[in-house]
Amino acid sequence: MKTSFLLSIVVAVLLGCPVQGAAQEKGGAETNAPGSRPAKHYSLPATPENVQWGWYDANEKPRLTIHSGDTVSIETVSHSLGQIKPGVEMGTIVKLRKENPGGGPHSITGPIYVAEAEPGDTMEIQFLKIIPKEDAFNFNLPGAEFPSVGLLAAQFPEGFVRFYKLDLARMETVFKPGVVIDVKPFPGTFAVGVDPNEPAEKAGPPIRDAKGRTSTLRPWKNGSNMDLNELQAGSTLYVPVFLKGGLIWTGDSHCRQGNGEVNLTALECAFKEIEIRAIVRKDLKTEWPWAETRTHWIFMGYDEDLNQAMKIAVEQTVRWLAAQQIVPMSREEAYSLASIVGDCRVTQVVDIRKGVHCMIPKAVFVHYKPAAH
Repeated sequence: MKTSFLLSIVVAVLLGCPVQGAAQEKGGAETNAPGSRPAKHYSLPATPENVQWGWYDANEKPRLTIHSGDTVSIETVSHSLGQIKPGVEMGTIVKLRKENPGGGPHSITGPIYVAEAEPGDTMEIQFLKIIPKEDAFNFNLPGAEFPSVGLLAAQFPEGFVRFYKLDLARMETVFKPGVVIDVKPFPGTFAVGVDPNEPAEKAGPPIRDAKGRTSTLRPWKNGSNMDLNELQAGSTLYVPVFLKGGLIWTGDSHCRQGNGEVNLTALECAFKEIEIRAIVRKDLKTEWPWAETRTHWIFMGYDEDLNQAMKIAVEQTVRWLAAQQIVPMSREEAYSLASIVGDCRVTQVVDIRKGVHCMIPKAVFVHYKPAAH
């Protein structure tokens, strides 16, 4: 189990865990914590009953119940419950978009209930393995009908879609003859249960529908449509818990995406398996999601105003730098270091709430030795 550089892991574990829905349990040799129950491994397939289209429902019955420290292999399907597949034309894609007004196009597998998770905790998600399926696509909707969906939507009135076959042995795909793209899979959408105090929408369709469900369109403090391309296998996400059990969903699976995701979609795909370890952190508090890779710490901000998203991300970066104890520093020093080495990037601009993430390289802390999963 990975040990945080901030604080030692405190995990409270309970005995007896029911498996709900069409989920499969497997025994495992790893443990949650010294002297605790052995960690278990589960599988959650993307069956019709385990996948929702475009909405998080806090009242949704968990499809799987696990304990802190357990691992889960989750299957995902592509947009609109897998209905966007090779041969589908733009007219059908437009029709599917209109069939779920206000909801995201994302197919999300879950929710997964983590027994120890309570509001105020932090959920540590370790991304252990990601295995894509072989079909992928990218499209932009017709700007004539969707003039604000995509950064240059009005300049592309007819829309465009192209399907790809992924070479999973080489982890690449051919964009067109002479252009080859390497495949770097990550979850475009990864969420815990919604924030009851999420502010009302400043733009776009309502955040919640008449049933009280929350759209998957926007990123927020619970994660959701983050589109952070650094969340590849080997990375770790830290996200605040708002609802009992945490409630984990994932979908909007990406096999490659540039920062900005400017035309609306990435190289959209689906995963045979995204294996995660979920750890409930009662010793670690966070207001916004942040992440860790082998080489960087990453701090995120989301707002309809890109400048405000940038401000949030920088504030989180400075706050973390001033609080870390690898090399103690003042807030003034933290602000200075963020300006000198922090690499702040536009995560995406097409999900109504825009995203910025600021990356601090671990290498500048010359005596820091990161733990491995």
